[in-house]
Amino acid sequence: MRTHHVGLLATGLLVAAAAPAAATQMFDTSVSTCTTANCSSITLGATLAGNGLSAGPWTAEIFGGANECLRLDVTAQTVDLEIVAVAPNGTVFRNDDRPGSLLPLVKINGAQNGWYTVSVSQFAGAISDSNFNFAFGRYNLNNPNCATPTAPAMAPATAAAKAGLSTGPAVSGMTVGP
Repeated sequence: MRTHHVGLLATGLLVAAAAPAAATQMFDTSVSTCTTANCSSITLGATLAGNGLSAGPWTAEIFGGANECLRLDVTAQTVDLEIVAVAPNGTVFRNDDRPGSLLPLVKINGAQNGWYTVSVSQFAGAISDSNFNFAFGRYNLNNPNCATPTAPAMAPATAAAKAGLSTGPAVSGMTVGP
């Protein structure tokens, strides 16, 4: 019986080790009305860690409030990076280089209420080990921190329609049962 429990414990540890790590949830508790770049933002040091033969992004979930400005900014980098932010509804915002700089910046004016999945990686998806500084902040709607907002990629329904796919429920027309 003791051997059986040890075997189950070892199996459980292997399964847990193989599971992907969840993204860290972060939020700025304030909604600022200040108007200079990254004023009132939270800045942190982060590491992009390539692991072996695959590129590993830095990933976080960052909260954005309804009808606010959400600013996501790499303020220092040692390799050329890209930010990809996925809104709660699946709309994708991405930026590789802001005007006049290789630093990526995503500005979402009129954010949805919820968690944005934010990924920072080497701009071409190459394996990279590097450090960078990342700032994020919440501001009032139409704040200068979101002037010239990042244009979203196609929303999920638009992308599906262009591909000729149905945008209705995935199980539409499916019969269940014997």
